[in-house]
Amino acid sequence: MEKEASQVTKIHPRTFEVHGLQFILQRQRCLDLLQKSRCNSTFVHAFLLLKEVKYVVAMFSLVVLFLCAIANVLSGPAISLNQCKSGDDACTTAAAKAAYPLVLEANEEIGAEDLDPMYLSVIEGNLSILKFKLFNTTIVGFKSCSVDSAKYNEEESSAQVVILCPKFTMHGSYDIDGRLIVLPVKGNGDYSLESLDYKLKVDMELRTITKDGKSYRTVKTYKVEAEAQSGVSYDFRNLFNGQKDLADAVLKFANENWKEVANEVQDPVFMTSLKRIIKNANKYLKTLPIDEYMA
Repeated sequence: MEKEASQVTKIHPRTFEVHGLQFILQRQRCLDLLQKSRCNSTFVHAFLLLKEVKYVVAMFSLVVLFLCAIANVLSGPAISLNQCKSGDDACTTAAAKAAYPLVLEANEEIGAEDLDPMYLSVIEGNLSILKFKLFNTTIVGFKSCSVDSAKYNEEESSAQVVILCPKFTMHGSYDIDGRLIVLPVKGNGDYSLESLDYKLKVDMELRTITKDGKSYRTVKTYKVEAEAQSGVSYDFRNLFNGQKDLADAVLKFANENWKEVANEVQDPVFMTSLKRIIKNANKYLKTLPIDEYMA
């Protein structure tokens, strides 16, 4: 018994790795020895207490390291861009191509939303001869778009990006009154539309903000030029309160003259949807100092 006890007393706590499994095995071993009266109970309890203290300290250290890692992530950029010189359109285009899909994704840490599908409660068009509202609209297709070209001008604090979108679908409800180019139109109900091959040119005015001694660029204002290139199909139900002959005439005209109709009504749609995308982009840009993407 004395030989076994002396063997136990030679065990130094530093020979054990501080993590859960080894601690449990060592603890159980000493409990077994204690139960069989093979080692001094005072020593065993002291040994177990030391192991428990070291285990708690180790776990606390891991928690602190984990929290520090989270803080480091949150304080760092939520997006990264290649460094480009002002006027280097090839570099700027490559950076915009990489950044565009990320801007559409949700990021809870900075409050960015997932923007495809995009839900818009109201889109309002107040044109000279036509007034319309689209309610509870869902737009699908922005994630299928890609950046075709991008420009950045440091001196003018401006940027431009051209985006190509192979397909958009929209659906919701509508209220419309006025003239659709040459035809009178009036009604309310459900609607849906599908478009192919849209080209969007977005011009942006930028501003500089300073935070914690670092400078950041965000989008101050923007405008959108949209061009439907391959076709748009329109379906507005319950036009003219269900009068089929009048409704069919308007829908036939709209679908046969899809480009002219798109040019007439598309601006409120894209200004409203791009507002959401710009809002997301600014949240990402506020985490990325200018000197990290401007050479």
